[in-house]
Amino acid sequence: MKEEKIELVDRIMTALQKVIDPELQVDIVNLGLIYGINIEGKKATVKMTLTISGCPLSSYLQEQIQKAVLSVDGINECDVQLVWYPVWSPERMTLAAKRQLGMLDNPGEKAEIDATEQQQKIIDFSVPIKKLADEYPDFVQIMYDCGFTRIKIPGLLNTVGRVMTIPLGAQAMKIDLNKIKQAFKQKGYKVIE
Repeated sequence: MKEEKIELVDRIMTALQKVIDPELQVDIVNLGLIYGINIEGKKATVKMTLTISGCPLSSYLQEQIQKAVLSVDGINECDVQLVWYPVWSPERMTLAAKRQLGMLDNPGEKAEIDATEQQQKIIDFSVPIKKLADEYPDFVQIMYDCGFTRIKIPGLLNTVGRVMTIPLGAQAMKIDLNKIKQAFKQKGYKVIE
């Protein structure tokens, strides 16, 4: 995919993070409902699924997706394709969505995870870059050393960094995600996706 298409997909994904499932109060990206985005000229085709077939919010979500996609500069047409394969399951949700919905198996497991996180440095790839930079003083330098040079552009963290995740940034910058994972692991971080 050409760099300009990658950047468009990145901007579309960022826009789609503003589309909230009204029943679950979690955005459709973190819910794992977006299966793909294809760009042809100024037209974007979004492949999505629903948590259940016959979902009463199908029309509403499709309208909100179209509105979000059409808000992206460079896109003037949007087609939303509803697909059912692979079948959606809660495993498609990001850790952030699972936490927001309280979907840990039991209270003991939640307490154990919370205690472990307080002891360990954890890089959650589903969390916006800005939040990670605020939490870990060495985050920006590690990302820069991996080739994510734009991270030091003044104002970037306060704008794009508020919604961009590491995977989206790596895709836009054409950086191998495994390289970033290894860099954080070498610095003693636990990496979760």
